[in-house]
Amino acid sequence: MMTDRERAEQVADLLRMADRLRVPGHRHTVDMVIEAQDEIRAGLRRLHRDLTGADLPREPASRRSVVASFQPGSIAGTRATVAFRGRPRVVAARA
Repeated sequence: MMTDRERAEQVADLLRMADRLRVPGHRHTVDMVIEAQDEIRAGLRRLHRDLTGADLPREPASRRSVVASFQPGSIAGTRATVAFRGRPRVVAARA
């Protein structure tokens, strides 16, 4: 069982990690930023597990098609472009 002091230190460590998080640029590559985000996520999952005794439930992935995610007319040509690019897969699936 963790004491309140240990939990406070864990939260402080996560906050320090979040404060050091930077956007990709000339000193920070995309891989470095993603790795830092993953460390923060893992720390938050550990904290949640320590506090509740159970793992955080995963949310199911959305089952929405790519074409349906674009509203008609929101960005000119986007819906048609996505539909056109998906066409070979649809044709191959029907064959």
